[in-house]
Amino acid sequence: MMDYVTILSLLAVVLIGLPHGAMDGAVALAMGYGRSSLRMASFLILYILIAIAVVMFWLSVPEVALFGFLLLSVWHFGSGDSQENLTPILRVLQSLSHGGLIVFGISMADRDAADLIFSWLIFGDTAQLWYWFDLVVWLWWPCFALYVASGIVETRIYRRLGELAGLAVVVMVMPALTSFAIYFCLVHTPRHIMRVLNMLKDTISYRMVISLTAIFTVTSWLAGGILFIALQQSIEMAPASMMVVFIGLAALTVPHSLLIDGLFRPSFEKRKG
Repeated sequence: MMDYVTILSLLAVVLIGLPHGAMDGAVALAMGYGRSSLRMASFLILYILIAIAVVMFWLSVPEVALFGFLLLSVWHFGSGDSQENLTPILRVLQSLSHGGLIVFGISMADRDAADLIFSWLIFGDTAQLWYWFDLVVWLWWPCFALYVASGIVETRIYRRLGELAGLAVVVMVMPALTSFAIYFCLVHTPRHIMRVLNMLKDTISYRMVISLTAIFTVTSWLAGGILFIALQQSIEMAPASMMVVFIGLAALTVPHSLLIDGLFRPSFEKRKG
């Protein structure tokens, strides 16, 4: 049985956080996939096939899939928080530090809750997963320390260091899922929306962005709702909810990250530069 805080945190992730990824349809349109029905259909089919492949991979090797998703999340969240006007090395350190705090920090600060969620997501024992996790965390700490120390001489990151400190407090005092929901809904999602809207403003109208985002959002909600109902026939509410939300997020994050982090943001920054 889930408590109200857990339920509200999950609902916030789904209802507030998920729509930012649904902007991918508008991004695809801006990148030229909307020039013909065939190109747009090809984009949608490829996007869905990648998402399905992620789910199938997860069901085949859940430990590897979850660990890979956690590492991808570190980079995706961190690069989304990074500043464009930094040196390449400092930007990488900033990305790893911010993303690592959300993934590693939350998991370490509330390890029991994270372990329970991880056990549901990999359908069993988490010992091997934690071995990999702890190993990577030891590699992450020097990057985090170096980034914080760089604030002594680099004034451009003062504001982000303040943000990092505030998030660290949230991570230390809040339950794992609530900490993630606060970051995902109040930091990552608004920042992503504002950044993408700024990139799209000279390409397509806000009305088109809103329309496409609404379509993608509702479609995702319907798919998740159907899967949740199906899972509840054999699995309790708590693990079923976590599976639908986080395996679903993984399935959508992979094509989303390939599009945003791999294609759209780099091409925009190159043109801007």
